[in-house]
Amino acid sequence: MKKLYYALLGALLALMLGVGVWSLFGNGETVSGVDGKQLAQRPEFSFAALFDGSYLPALEAYYTDHFPMRDTLLTAGKTLNKFYYYSGSEENTMLIVSGSTGAEQGGERLDASLTQPEQTPAQPDVQEPEEIPEQPTDDPENNVQTPQEQTPGSEQPAQPEEDTPPELDEPTEEDASWAGNVIVVGTRAMEIPSANDSIIDSYAAAVNSLAKAMGDGVRTISLVTPNGGEFYSPESMHTGIHSQKAMIERCYDAMDDAVVTVDAYTGLRDHADEYIYFRTDHHWTQLGAYYAYQQFCKAAGFEAVALEQFQTGVYENFVGSMYTFTKGYPQSQTLYDNPDTLTYYLPIYETHAKYYADSTLQNGVPVSVVYTQLPESTSNKYLCYIGGDTPVCVIESAAEGGACIVLKESYGNAFVPFLTSHYSKIIVIDPREFNRDGKPSMDLTAFAKEQEIDDLIVINYPYMINNTAYISWLNRLVGADS
Repeated sequence: MKKLYYALLGALLALMLGVGVWSLFGNGETVSGVDGKQLAQRPEFSFAALFDGSYLPALEAYYTDHFPMRDTLLTAGKTLNKFYYYSGSEENTMLIVSGSTGAEQGGERLDASLTQPEQTPAQPDVQEPEEIPEQPTDDPENNVQTPQEQTPGSEQPAQPEEDTPPELDEPTEEDASWAGNVIVVGTRAMEIPSANDSIIDSYAAAVNSLAKAMGDGVRTISLVTPNGGEFYSPESMHTGIHSQKAMIERCYDAMDDAVVTVDAYTGLRDHADEYIYFRTDHHWTQLGAYYAYQQFCKAAGFEAVALEQFQTGVYENFVGSMYTFTKGYPQSQTLYDNPDTLTYYLPIYETHAKYYADSTLQNGVPVSVVYTQLPESTSNKYLCYIGGDTPVCVIESAAEGGACIVLKESYGNAFVPFLTSHYSKIIVIDPREFNRDGKPSMDLTAFAKEQEIDDLIVINYPYMINNTAYISWLNRLVGADS
């Protein structure tokens, strides 16, 4: 019996040793044939890399990417994932995926080396706001960005004949159970947030803290927008604890009277039969952001620029974040086969923009408010808006107006270009890039005073108002983290 035991143990150890040695040699592949991943390459050994801690993580990444039979195991995993498949109706194939997209930890930005060709702005045919605070102007930076004439895209709004919101084709469910936070229905993927009342109250308290820190001289404006799951998912996934309307109402009710709240929900619901959300990406389209901008103007006392005044352009074949998140599942192929079209709206006024690594605003990198020419290699076309998620982006506009700070995650990126019609300076800050994990610090109170800010605009969507980590990043900007 002992001989059999030792024989089996020896065979097991030999197998483990063989697999380990095999994986160290790899197969020379640089890109996976199954998931298209860029595979890590074997690091070159040196004592310097070993002692500074960089060698072992690089070796681990190499081992993970070149594990024996990796592609075979991935293919088997995709087959097993078919157990997640179920049909909600004959027309709507449905997939539910558990997990988090990790958006609270940070976003994505364009390569700093990208440049933007010179452009020519359109002339506005709009009236300026009646009351604009005086604002000292700075000498403009280089990197002028003005709109390039484009043929208007296909995203033109349908003017409602009545005040009633449009009827929506709501998918149905048959014995479907809730199992996660991302759902694929037909050719559309959506995040489905769940309300946590105490966390939502904490978000409102964070905005209140921001408003108090800014003081009476700065107006604080809060905009919380729903995502596409509110309008296009089965009923059980946008009601009860998944009702984004209820989340937003609770959030606004908990904010101080001094905070101006924007009813973006109504603006989007009234146009929910239009192309206001991507199907393969978790963001709104810029048309959706425009309808939220209209509601913002109502709340802030501005006159919104008419949509037809903007010059537009189009990126075709955009497959976004929801495809990436569901890529391991067979149903994701439907998203890939039905890509989105991204239509952008160019600023009316001449603009200059740079992004900075921290609040010192040193060594700025020129960016465009809207990129009209992205390389073919840039798969995430949503990065055309202000170059993606940078720590600080300062935009100067030829419009006569005050100065504002925009605190946002990536939902705000498509919204920011519209603000260039009302503010002469827009400072866009990503709270995820400060006061944490070795990132630079920022004292928002001192920074806002230094920049002579008139308005603080806080833009988020339901996942962030239900996220304790993101709320912590907001609080830390004004030293209010609990």
